[in-house]
Formats: sequence, structure tokens, C-alpha cells
Amino acid sequence: MYTSHFGLTALPFENVPDPAFFFDSGDYHRVLERMTHSLAAGKGLMAIAGPVGAGKTTLSQKLMADLPETTRLVWLAEPPGTAADLFLFLSQELGIEHVPPERVFALRDLRASLLKLNSEDRRCLVIVDESHFMSDDTLEGIRLLNNLEDGPVKLLQIILLGQQELMDKLSRPELEAFRQRVAALEFIGKMDPPRLREYVLHRLRIAGSGHSIFTETALDVISVSTEGVPRVTNSLCDQALRVAFEQEKTVVGAEEVHQAAIDLGLGRRTLHHILKLRDGEEEEAAAAREKGPEETSEEEAEEPAAERSGESRKRSAAAGLGGPLLFLLASLAAFAASLSFYCSRAGSSISGSCLEGLVRSVF
Repeated sequence: MYTSHFGLTALPFENVPDPAFFFDSGDYHRVLERMTHSLAAGKGLMAIAGPVGAGKTTLSQKLMADLPETTRLVWLAEPPGTAADLFLFLSQELGIEHVPPERVFALRDLRASLLKLNSEDRRCLVIVDESHFMSDDTLEGIRLLNNLEDGPVKLLQIILLGQQELMDKLSRPELEAFRQRVAALEFIGKMDPPRLREYVLHRLRIAGSGHSIFTETALDVISVSTEGVPRVTNSLCDQALRVAFEQEKTVVGAEEVHQAAIDLGLGRRTLHHILKLRDGEEEEAAAAREKGPEETSEEEAEEPAAERSGESRKRSAAAGLGGPLLFLLASLAAFAASLSFYCSRAGSSISGSCLEGLVRSVF
């Protein structure tokens, strides 16, 4: 395990919705604050949407961890296929033993159970994950549950968690009545590079790191490779730490992140960026060589710029001719060697008669 190698007390990038690692910044801070206020105000129907791996479930776990003890929580990992299944599940969670099959009677019994909770100064919160998979019939069941009231008080609070498709679903014209009943609709987007850098350092700090284990260049490559998605970021950072650990390195650089990206099938995203970084390093090295020593003589410092430029062009031209001149000299040497070999075979030295014989043999 790499935790002790890097001086960590826990694995920093586990893809589990742990409230202890909640990143209370950016969209996450905004959405958590608004949802907390909406729950405290007694709002009935709320929704949180975002791309895959954006951290919606982690946010909901943090929200649940902060709920008062008087809240009766009902969690659905996925939505039921029909409204009838939804009513049956909720009834059983609330301790209703005999659930009538007819919708109207099921709603009646649910309302009675919720009124009892309300009389005890308690509330019931239902959280439905993967809500973008909801059928229209289940959405209709959610709408009916949202209508359960005791005067101005909502007897049931509901939070829907889903991907971008949830927003698309709710924007359909036939669901206008449903959308109007959503008291709070929030969206979590991807993190930009500065925010992602904060996110990585935050998780390392929670895991016990007193310093940044990743170089700035490595963080830059992580941002490019993961496109700001927390779940992908966690996987890549975890793998990069493993790569560095196997190579007995205490700091994770761009090369380790690139190798980790290849291991996870993300190498194509980082390759272009790695090549750009290398090109930049080569250009800087070339510029440093061209610049030469920092210290120059007073005479050189006083030379007119035009003269220095002219000298530079001459040196460049001479350097450019170096290759062709060497090739020409090598060709002449090869010709002389061949001529010497021919004349020695002919039993004479390199002379006019030998050259005359060579010309005759060729032409």
C-alpha cells in the first residue's frame, strides 16, 4: 500500500461517497448550501443534476450526514419502475403493513402516516438516485406525493439526483406541470483547472498529507486528462500514486500521470499535452543555448545591435553550410581513394597515363 510511502493516513482518492472528503467549494458549496436552506424552509420537491461522476451522490451523503435526528430518511438507489412500486416501497419504509393496491387508498394511508410524523415534529425526506431513468408513470407518482400537504406544510420532501438527462426529461412540454412543482433545481458542472487543483490538494490534505505530492505540471496533465470530472480524477490520481510508489518516487510528476493515464485507457488525452510540454522544454533549452553565457565583455555589450545581428546571421549561414562542405570533402576523398585503387591494379601510379587509360575504359 502506498499510504505509508507518501506519509498518508488514508487512501485519498477512493471512489466512494465519503462525506469526510466532501469538497466544500465551487458548485458543491453552492448546491449544498441551497439544498440545506430548501430543506430547512420545508420545500417539497428538489432536483440535482450533473454529468456522470460529478459527485452528486457524495453531495447527497454530506447532506444526509448533516440532517437533524428528527428527519426520517428514505433512500432509493434507483427509481422504481412504476408509481405503484414507488408507493409500495415508501409505505413499507414507513411501517405500513397492509398496502392497498389501489393508488388512491395507498396515497390515503401514506398521508395518514406522514401526518403522524408531522405531529411529532418530525419530517420525512425521500432521496431518489439515478432519477434520469424515471418513467413518466413514476414521475407522476412523485408529483402526487408532492401534493401531500397539511395546510401550507409539505408532508414529504423529495430530492431527485440524476445525470444531465434529468434536465432534458423535465424540459419536455408534457412535464410542464411537474417542472413547475420543482422548488429547487440545481446543476453541478465539471471543475475548471484551478478548481481541480484545489480538489486534489484538498483530498490529499484530508488523507494526512502536509504537502503537495503532485507537481504543478502533473496537476496540469490531470486536469487535461480528466476534463474536470471528480470520479475520473480520483481514479487517475490513485493510479498515478501507485505508479510513483512502484518506481520508488516520493513526488508524482507528469510522466507518472501519463503512465497512469495509459493504464486507465486515457493516454490519448494526455499524449498531446505531454508532447507540448516537451516541445516547450526543448524550445527553452534551444533559446538558452542561443543566448549563450549571461556575462559578456564591455566591447560586446557596446557593439551596435545591427553588427551583432549581422555576425549572428554569418554564424548561422556558416553553420548551415557545414553539412554540404563536409559531404563534398568526403566525396572527393572517396574519389581519390578509388583512383588510387584503379591505378595500383593497372600497375602504375596516379599519373597522366593512368588517367588516360581510365578515361578510355569508361568512354
